[in-house]
Amino acid sequence: MKKNFHLKIGDFAPSQSSRTLSQEGFLLCVGAKLAKAPQVRNYYPEEFGGIEGFKEGFAFGVYTSAEELFSKATISSAEGRDATNSHPPGNQVNAATWQGYSIGDLTNVREEDGYLVGDLLIKDKNAIEQIQTNEKIELSLGYAADLIIESGVAPDGTPYHAVFKNIQVNHVALVHYGRCGGDCRVGDHNPNPEKTMKIIVDGIPFDVADNEALAAALKKEQDQLANLRAAKLKIGDQEFSIATELDAVQAVADQMVTSNKQMAEKIPVLEANQATPEKLEAMAADRAAVIQDAKKLDPNIKTDGCTCEQIKREVIKAKAGDALVTAVLGGVAVGDAAVDRIDTAFRALAATTGTMNPANQLFQPTSTPTQVGDENKNTQPKLEKWQQPLSP
Repeated sequence: MKKNFHLKIGDFAPSQSSRTLSQEGFLLCVGAKLAKAPQVRNYYPEEFGGIEGFKEGFAFGVYTSAEELFSKATISSAEGRDATNSHPPGNQVNAATWQGYSIGDLTNVREEDGYLVGDLLIKDKNAIEQIQTNEKIELSLGYAADLIIESGVAPDGTPYHAVFKNIQVNHVALVHYGRCGGDCRVGDHNPNPEKTMKIIVDGIPFDVADNEALAAALKKEQDQLANLRAAKLKIGDQEFSIATELDAVQAVADQMVTSNKQMAEKIPVLEANQATPEKLEAMAADRAAVIQDAKKLDPNIKTDGCTCEQIKREVIKAKAGDALVTAVLGGVAVGDAAVDRIDTAFRALAATTGTMNPANQLFQPTSTPTQVGDENKNTQPKLEKWQQPLSP
């Protein structure tokens, strides 16, 4: 998939050249190396204002082909451009800002041995002193370009994630450190090089001068970073790459937090339901009482291997015809009755055993004798002879 972005970029590119001072005190740097190609350089998404699909803080490679850098359009755009001391705001020199930032001119832009080179005439006294004392000797092109999100591999085997197209040079800046490499800087034609050690920090190469302690410290940081990016993190049976699978690691961690929270919420319930010795004794006593009451109500009831609820239901089923059971269950079948109804019915039966129990009689249905036809019209009860009144 390709995505195009039009960007203004300050691209660091150190340069070598031949330096001479004019009668006016200007510094002429002939053959200053401005950039090279083909080359993959590392950038951060935040340098472009953020790019969808690329995480901030993680460098990605951008490829510049020789065909693009050395095209007539690119070379023509660089001819006559201003030189600046560091990049101006927005990486752009225009009519409103050139007077405050221009320190010289870039001319005679051309290709030489895989480099884009040009002649710089530096006119600013402060910038000349910085160059002559080697305080600032590297160059950085400021340009606009189309950034095309497109993965590939450069001719030297370096992978990249995007390419630059339609480069339009705006200026060339004098900087402390360049991105193109230490071979692009303004300096003597045959400089006496210092002893250096190349260090790569977050994908950006640096030349460290003769300072073994600093070089060792940077090398250690570089190795630690490489080890961290190559490290694997194992959570349970799953293994993740720290460098590329942080989202997946976060998802697993979030799930663990959720599971722990749910377990913490269940702990009070589990503790409340835990079978302590006291609870076991109480349960045993309750079961013994249920079995005793059940045997009184139905001597043939089976209790072995049955729960208290099962025993109660079997007893009530055996007494299903009792008015007391019918009243408590409300006509609901024993198998469908709720546990609390079963418990109430069982307790009532246990407390009112026997058909002649007065409490049971309260639930016996009452009725008035029905008379059929003309038979026995007298609704008064028949009296015994000794109960009948005496005749006059």
